[in-house]
Amino acid sequence: MKATVAALLLLGLAALADAQLDWWQKSVIYQVYPRSFKDGGTDGIGDIPGIIEKLDHFVETGIGGVWLSPVFKSPMKDFGYDVSDFRDIDPIFGTMADFDALVLGCRARGLKLILDFVPNHSSDEHDWFIRSKAREDPYTDYYTWKDPVGVNASGSPIPPNNWLSNFGGPAWTWVEERQQFYLHQFHAGQPDLNYRNPLVVEEMNDILRFWLDKGADGFRLDAVPHLMEDQTFPDEPPSNDPSYGPDQWGSLLHIYTKDQPELYSLIYGFRDVVDQKQGELGRSLVMMVEAYTNITNTMLYYGNGTHVGAHFPFNFELINNLNNNTDAAGLRNVISNWFNYLPSGAWSNWVVGNHDQPRVAGRFGNEFGLSAIILSQLLPGTGVTYNGEEINMENTFISWEDTVDPSGCQAGPDEYWRFSRDPERTPFQWSADSMAGFTAGSTTWLPINENYVTLNLEAQKAAAVSPYKVYQKLTAARRDIIAVQTGEFKMLTLNSNVFAFVREVPSGNPSVLVLVNMDNFTQVVDANPGSTLPAIGTYYTGSLESVYVENEEISLSSVNLSARGAAVIIYDALA
Repeated sequence: MKATVAALLLLGLAALADAQLDWWQKSVIYQVYPRSFKDGGTDGIGDIPGIIEKLDHFVETGIGGVWLSPVFKSPMKDFGYDVSDFRDIDPIFGTMADFDALVLGCRARGLKLILDFVPNHSSDEHDWFIRSKAREDPYTDYYTWKDPVGVNASGSPIPPNNWLSNFGGPAWTWVEERQQFYLHQFHAGQPDLNYRNPLVVEEMNDILRFWLDKGADGFRLDAVPHLMEDQTFPDEPPSNDPSYGPDQWGSLLHIYTKDQPELYSLIYGFRDVVDQKQGELGRSLVMMVEAYTNITNTMLYYGNGTHVGAHFPFNFELINNLNNNTDAAGLRNVISNWFNYLPSGAWSNWVVGNHDQPRVAGRFGNEFGLSAIILSQLLPGTGVTYNGEEINMENTFISWEDTVDPSGCQAGPDEYWRFSRDPERTPFQWSADSMAGFTAGSTTWLPINENYVTLNLEAQKAAAVSPYKVYQKLTAARRDIIAVQTGEFKMLTLNSNVFAFVREVPSGNPSVLVLVNMDNFTQVVDANPGSTLPAIGTYYTGSLESVYVENEEISLSSVNLSARGAAVIIYDALA
């Protein structure tokens, strides 16, 4: 098939071969979900000793920054996102001595350690909340408390408004002791902190300082769009989405509980703390934020021209707007939309999965799942990986009886599967040994995927071609090829099915061509219809079904792409 150029978009990202990039700009950030990464004992729950045991895996894989989901003391009503002591390690995960050993182990290997910071709420078992319930100053207003608007026919207090929890049901819980409702935008065991109280702000600033002093190299801030609410507490309007029941979060438009304009100054304040500590400690730090919101709001987290915000907010465009019906032009639009909104000088990032989203292989299938991972690692900016993506792990079926995620449990046995995040949180598959090499015990906190016998890290290391070996090539490219770090970025749509882009630097250094087949059939395309590239390139890596082998020379006028597959080709730019 003769390919024609449908579009060529130059986004003006200069190739700065001499640019001095920070570690988080030229490294891959790898999310560890601690419960499911590696059990250093026999209880079937991953922990810090297990992470220490596997630190060399990060080095061998080419990871630069290890980001831990919460390991702080918690009653585990939301598996660590309900923190009862922000300055201690939960015994499930280990001890503070274990954490100190983890810091030393990371530093010895040149790894950076990033911690989750959960600012929106604490646990209802936190000392602050216990004292707040008792109206003990200064904790009385550490949380959002409201009087009932009356009593119903049975004499029960009526909540202040119709706000709903992300997990379903009212966002208000009555406390008899205080004779008021408290707000919780998530689980009832996660009361929202009151950031209009400056004492709360300073408490959380001090927690950031504490962990930076302990050796953390930065933070990922959780659920930041929820940090503030409209203080007139009006009812939220209906979404009129028929796929949600009246007690489900999606049944309302959250215009009063999300994305309030005051919250961005909080983020800028947290960044000030990080920057101050960076100066004191003399080492480079990073601050990332998680914000499921529209792209306009997302960009506000970078800063406002006067104040700097996050080094980057997570880019969920490839999660929110890419599906199995997306064609080449659609993928180009998803990517270009991000860059069209990106503030001048801001640094990008690309995320295809995390502990809250179905695995990329589960959403797209194994072949295009790997293609999406290739995209996320070679597009301009930082690549972010969720543990298991390096071996292209799949979702695991979890029965209602085995469901533990509160989002799924609250939905009930008929709809739990729509809301549960358990399928993407199952234990890492290290080997074909008993319990997938995850634990020396006989049980695990979530079932292990039955496919671990064939889909595991040990097998992929031994195979001639595997997702893991492709992933290692990608991280090596990010680390070693300047074009991947700072090269000029050009997007091409070669036909309705094939999307391509180049990361180009001047002749004499390798440039990179990436092609992705969106079709369910093999495509043979002319990747150089305008003769702007050299005639010949060298195959670097790509899909498992590729007809090429590493270092094979390829005519760019006739590139074979497997169904739903991708190819990465190295070339020397024309002078």
